[in-house]
Order: sequence, then structure tokens, then C-alpha cells
Amino acid sequence: MAIRGKVFFDFIIFSNLFIACCAVAMCLNTVAFFNLGKLPADYAAFVFFSTLSSYSIHWYLTNEEVETTASRTDWLRQHKKVHAVFFLVSAIGTLIFLLRLSASWLYILPAVGLTLLYTAPKFPHRFFRSLQRYILGKTFLLAAMWTYVTTALTFFVQGVSWHAPHFIYVADRFALIFAICILFDLRDKQFDRQTGIKSLVTILPLEKIKIIFSLFILMNIAGSYILYTYTQSIIHFIFLSLPALLTYLLYPFAIKSKNDYLFYFILDGLMALTSVLYFVKTVFDLYIQ
Repeated sequence: MAIRGKVFFDFIIFSNLFIACCAVAMCLNTVAFFNLGKLPADYAAFVFFSTLSSYSIHWYLTNEEVETTASRTDWLRQHKKVHAVFFLVSAIGTLIFLLRLSASWLYILPAVGLTLLYTAPKFPHRFFRSLQRYILGKTFLLAAMWTYVTTALTFFVQGVSWHAPHFIYVADRFALIFAICILFDLRDKQFDRQTGIKSLVTILPLEKIKIIFSLFILMNIAGSYILYTYTQSIIHFIFLSLPALLTYLLYPFAIKSKNDYLFYFILDGLMALTSVLYFVKTVFDLYIQ
């Protein structure tokens, strides 16, 4: 039973189903915080399928003989066809729901551009692979892509009129995601240096990276507090800042570990933790006296 449970857990995590669900959950978090009603089903499906397709092609094109991890590399070696099938299915799903979101194409284009910039160096062509030497903001690209899709694009699709709290919320979420991305880059530092990929962690010493990491954690907590002054709800402040606090506490472990479950379950999950907390709160509000 334990072995079957691990096989299922590995499948959910390493097939990218988990990260695709996290993306949808983060959009729901945006809706919940601003009380925007319901997230459009077409948009939720688009976010799920587009995340799954981009991560599936990214990992399908990953050379498991070169980019080695603690557990995911072995899974990738044995199940590479899963990524191919998921990419084809999710690409079709992405196209279908993209067509249904035609009114928002103008706002979706930046997300497509950020995704292509991040994934392009994986394509097996000299031109695309050479891009990794020139894309300096690897960390920024990934954080910006995730932030845009799960916050700003959600506002645009919902037809929200932007005010100060909306801008603060976007910055608040970016600070958390950027801090988490730094931990991933620290894990990949040696490989990135060998292959010529330029990012903050390959350019700056660890001491300065820790300072930058800490500043983004503080930015998230400060942003959460400013949003608290608008909502006057301590619950909102706790839900928004708790993932950042936990990320900071995990820093000493993350810089020494290459454990895939730490990165692809715990750290990725921290991005969606606020959504889980809002869900639990909703259950208590509705069904528990």
C-alpha cells in the first residue's frame, strides 16, 4: 500500500498535475481576496491546461542525463512519454479554451511571451539554446510569468477596475514567488554555471543572494500588512504572509538540499498555500458553528 501511495504521489508531482492545480488555486486566491465572485470556468481551464502544457514540454525536452535531480530524473527517464502525451492533450485543451477567451487575447499575449522566453532555450536548436546565455533575468522571468497569470491576468479577465490594493497585491505575490524562485536557482546554480545560464545566483555571491532573498520576504510581509490596512482583517494578513515566513524558515534547508519533494511539493505548494487557507476558512464559515 505504501509503495502504491508513493507511485501515485510521484505521478501527481512529477507529471506536473500538482503545479497545474497550484496555478488554478492561486487564481482562486486572487478572486477570494478581492471577493470577485466566481472564477470563470473557461479561464480556470485555460490556466490549468496552459500550465500543464508548458511544464510538460519543458520537462520532455530536459536531458535527464545532464540535468540530474534527486528523484525526478529517474522518474523522467522512465516516464518521458507521459510528458509527451500530457503536452499534446493539454496543448489541445489550451487552444480550445484560448479560443473561448478571445475577448482577453490582448491580455493573454504577455503571458505567452514570458512563457516562450523561459522555455525557448530548451528547444533542440542552436539558436534557441544560445538564448540561455543572454536571458539574464531567468529568476525574474519565471516569477513575472507566475505573478502575471495568477493576479493581473485574473483581474483583466474578470474586468476589474484597478485601484491601489490591486497593484499592492500584485507586488505582494511577486515578492513571494520571486523568493521561492531564488531557492530553485540556488539548487541549480552549478548546472546553470556549467551551461552558461545567467541569473542572480550565478552572478552574485551567496551572502548577497541571502540579502536579496530576505528583502523580498520582507516586501511580501510589508505588502500583506499594507493590504491589511485596507481590509482591516487580520486573517487576510496571516494568510498572505504565512507562506513567506515558512519560505524564509526553509532557506537553510533549501540551500543544502536537492530533495525533489522539498522543491516540487513543499516550495511549489507554498505558492498556493494561501488558497488552501481560504478554502479551509470557507468550509468553517459555511459548515461549522
